[in-house]
Amino acid sequence: MFKSLMLIALLALPTMASAQEAPSIRVAVPATLATLDPGMALGNAGFSVSHNAFDTLVKRNFLSNDEYTGKEFIPGLASNWERQDDLTMIFTLRDGVKFQNGEPLTADDVKFSIDRILDPDSLYVNARNHLSNIASIDVIDDKTVKVVTKIPDAAILDLMAYPGTSIVSKAYYEKVGFESFGQQPIGTGPYKIVSYTPDQALKFVAFADYWDGAPPAASLTFNIVPEVAARITALANGEVDIATSIPPDQIAAVDQLDGVSVESVLVNSHVLYYNTFAPFMNKKLRQAMNLAIDRELLGQALWMGMAKMLPSHQYAEWGPLYNADRPGFPYDPDKAKKLIAESGYKGEEIVFHSHPVYYTNGLAEAEAIVEMWRKVGLNARVQVNERWDAVKTDDPTFGARNSSDWTILSDPAATIGWTWGIAAKWKDKAAFEALAVDARSALDPEKRRDLYQQMLDLFEDEAPGTVLFRVREAVGVSDKIDWHPFTNYIMDFRKEALSFR
Repeated sequence: MFKSLMLIALLALPTMASAQEAPSIRVAVPATLATLDPGMALGNAGFSVSHNAFDTLVKRNFLSNDEYTGKEFIPGLASNWERQDDLTMIFTLRDGVKFQNGEPLTADDVKFSIDRILDPDSLYVNARNHLSNIASIDVIDDKTVKVVTKIPDAAILDLMAYPGTSIVSKAYYEKVGFESFGQQPIGTGPYKIVSYTPDQALKFVAFADYWDGAPPAASLTFNIVPEVAARITALANGEVDIATSIPPDQIAAVDQLDGVSVESVLVNSHVLYYNTFAPFMNKKLRQAMNLAIDRELLGQALWMGMAKMLPSHQYAEWGPLYNADRPGFPYDPDKAKKLIAESGYKGEEIVFHSHPVYYTNGLAEAEAIVEMWRKVGLNARVQVNERWDAVKTDDPTFGARNSSDWTILSDPAATIGWTWGIAAKWKDKAAFEALAVDARSALDPEKRRDLYQQMLDLFEDEAPGTVLFRVREAVGVSDKIDWHPFTNYIMDFRKEALSFR
């Protein structure tokens, strides 16, 4: 009955594709969202939403390599762009773009979308961290905007492809306000959000007037299913077409289901942050903690060999900025014991705060790492904490916590600049931050590469934390569809990414 009512409702909407014209997609995901505003929903759970409902000026082409991690930049809402000088980029908007309520896209919408984030009184704190180098967004005419930065910015195209700079309707946002926009947003993307019940389901319908052609699915439904077993059962029973966040130890079982296959893609890296403000957590002790971690063993035992060991905190998609010859993170428990003795450590408790479910295998990794630390003489334990990201540096129980890096901007300015310059509990990071500014403002790739290698040298020596490895996101996919997840937890259901068999 409910399905029939939904079909009638969809048929009554003139700007959306008829539900009879194409099949629908149902996805089981583990996490819910507090807001659907693309400037706020910037975690792993938010990217699949913003990517389908909104567009950015510049589009990252994840299909430009065979691993679905491609970094090629192609036109999005901007048909072209050019660098006017070291501080200025000009973006020309494509013709014929409409918002999902029928309003035409103009340069005023672009300016408003970014200005609202730059407003120091706004709640867009995380997005503003990345956009803080933007001095102004100026409207030249209805189809042209000028982006001016405070200092040269080699990552400007990454920023314009960043979900936080998704373009929203100025008129609609000002009409409904911040809170209402977060629950019922309007974008220019191929699918329009029509309903959201937190902890239950998020529903989209196709936007037939999408500037790049009608999307292939009539509707999308994201069902919130926190339990892994329940997601797998729904996929096996045909209740959903895609089940996300399949743990490595369940992949073989899912792959054996009739009419189902498993697809995977490299996503973020799992990282650890240490509390460098704690008086006993000096550099030698932190270096010892890193040397005591057997990453290869963790990768085999918990990730079935699917974890990718890295040459320091680097990614191949950085292109000319990537140094494939840089050594990885060593495992040396004997040296760790020596450094612990030299550090003056007196058995103070090191509490590792770990969220119970946010990261696949995150808690299991924490428990294994604590055992490795104990073997070299550290007094460590795991504290399961659903509020682990809010632990303060002056909390005496905080020694370490798990997290993941920030790769949604495919540039080291974000990956290592944000991860270790902003998110880390790193007390003495002035030298690192100065290098980060120099590297981001260097428009010469060779100079940038050298500066980022210096940043990695400093990070490894000071050890405000460490990188474990890059993990894979595995999803179960019905054989009825031809679809693959993209890196950074992007789920794209546009025509170039989805087809029906």
